[in-house]
Amino acid sequence: VPLFVQQASGHTGTSSALSVTSAASVTAGNRLVVTVGVWSTNSATAASVSDSSGDPFVEAFHFAAPDKTELSVWTAPIFTGGVRPTVTVTPTAAADLSIAAVEYSGLSTASDATAVDQMAHATGTTGAAAVVQSGATAAVSGANELAVGSYVDSGFGDTLTSGPGFTSRANVSPANDVESLTEDQLLTQGATPNAGVGTGA
Repeated sequence: VPLFVQQASGHTGTSSALSVTSAASVTAGNRLVVTVGVWSTNSATAASVSDSSGDPFVEAFHFAAPDKTELSVWTAPIFTGGVRPTVTVTPTAAADLSIAAVEYSGLSTASDATAVDQMAHATGTTGAAAVVQSGATAAVSGANELAVGSYVDSGFGDTLTSGPGFTSRANVSPANDVESLTEDQLLTQGATPNAGVGTGA
């Protein structure tokens, strides 16, 4: 059964990198899921995510919205346990940055993008406080799978909240540079998860 273990998160104004360090030692065989937010006037994006243990991060997803905010999700199996790795995001150019590194047990140990089997995403503008959603995925084929939802905006000073049925794991809000939220939901066979995040106008 997949289980949340711990998270480390943060944000910064214009910078050429941002790092966070786990509060406790990680466990070999677990997995890190990292949500990155990037915003700049010159459309910078996340160039890489790495950690001080050399775990093999792959980019599972990225999307750039029309307002030049990019959300990307990176993941790696943990090879070295008993240490507190520092996870670093490096953008293509100096930018406002957020990072949320979440450790899970019970997930795939694949070292490539096959650790994620399906995805859904959406972008938009809210006229008032609302829950924005990714759209549902196809039905999952087995029990004890995990849906991970990631949200990023360019920093509107809103307090973000997890969506229906999801548990917030890393909440970088309110902030005036980049805000993000990472959430998850344990699934039963046939579930069609639809990640959502409550935000302001």
